[in-house]
Amino acid sequence: MTKVRIVTTLIMTAGLSCWSLTSHAITINQAWIAAKNTNPSYKIKQLEQEQSQFDTKVAKSALLPDLSATAGKTWSAHDATQPSGYTVTLNQSIWDSRSWLALDQAQAEVVYAQLELKKEQNRLAYGVIDAYFKLAQAQVAVGITREQHQDALHLLTLTQKKYQAGIILSTEVDDANTNVFGAYSDLLSQQSLLAEQQAILAKLINQPPQHVDEINSQNLHRPPLQKNTKQQWLKLAQDNSPDLLAAQQQLRQAKLAVKQQQADYYPNLSGNISYSNDFNGHSDNLNTGITLNVPLDLNGKIRSQVGKAKVGVQIAQQQLRQVELDLTNDINTRFNQLDLDWQRVDIGSKKLQADLKALKTKQIIYTSGTDGTTALDIIQIQEKVYKSKESLQDLLYTYWLHRIQLLSLTGQLNDKTIVQLSQALQQ
Repeated sequence: MTKVRIVTTLIMTAGLSCWSLTSHAITINQAWIAAKNTNPSYKIKQLEQEQSQFDTKVAKSALLPDLSATAGKTWSAHDATQPSGYTVTLNQSIWDSRSWLALDQAQAEVVYAQLELKKEQNRLAYGVIDAYFKLAQAQVAVGITREQHQDALHLLTLTQKKYQAGIILSTEVDDANTNVFGAYSDLLSQQSLLAEQQAILAKLINQPPQHVDEINSQNLHRPPLQKNTKQQWLKLAQDNSPDLLAAQQQLRQAKLAVKQQQADYYPNLSGNISYSNDFNGHSDNLNTGITLNVPLDLNGKIRSQVGKAKVGVQIAQQQLRQVELDLTNDINTRFNQLDLDWQRVDIGSKKLQADLKALKTKQIIYTSGTDGTTALDIIQIQEKVYKSKESLQDLLYTYWLHRIQLLSLTGQLNDKTIVQLSQALQQ
């Protein structure tokens, strides 16, 4: 082997030893708490919910008495006896359908803001778990390619010894050396992907996640689902899906908007009492009044507003229908996929075991010096093994993400669920 090859291999080995993961892992629950505390979109929904409470107070105030006071003094160069005085006025809405419906609409908006917060929490929770799992998968992939690089170095050392002993040709050494370069290139690619996934999760939780918990792939076990049948999952979604509940509330608000516009047809009655006097107490005056306002809608404005609001109801109905269709389809798809996903995981595990057994046999034959097995044969079977390892990880994380999606669709991705998931990953 040439000196250039030896030096290059040493450089790559040294570079590999400089990269390592920290021993302390951020748990998925810690990541979730950090995301809730720092994510701007989630904070905005919390503030919008708080803001909606003030809208309710404003709507209630329109039903309460309104008291105002004014005072004034006038000066004139020609008349020094200009009066000065004050006026106190109390206004009260006796009956106004619009004010009551405005209160109903404001209260409905509070409920909608709460559901929007739940939607955002559900979206953020899934986003954190998805980013966390993808980072864990990238972390595992780095470990696999690292192991592959170490095996490539070991094979290179073995072929060098065989070549020096005159057992094999230099072409096998060349194959082994090329394999080292390829394995190291794959390792660099996986490290780059790992850095990208770290950045994605860091953006969500506002801190750099150096290391995360991984799914245990050594002892594969399929935990039972929260519900056993598709119908049970659909019922759970009908009662708890954040998207569905928000769409239903939007429809209620659209119907309230129609009533609110129709209220402009109805008369409203208000009354007032005012007391005025000068500052000397010589000109007191008490007035009372009742005002009846009867809309006539000669220009058709109210009719047009009612028509527009009714179209809004139809739009909300179609939006609700779309959410129902999407939800049903997504739950059917995810539930049906889970069995197939786990079967693929099981097959992937068995294939990996078969590939490992074949590799061990090939290595024994090659080490013993039996004719018929070359370094290239070992390289090819090693590649099959590591592809099987990566494939198994892909299948395993896909299965779990599909389970998480099912929880997300049915509104079950709450703090308790995330704590349980976090504890399971640490076992």
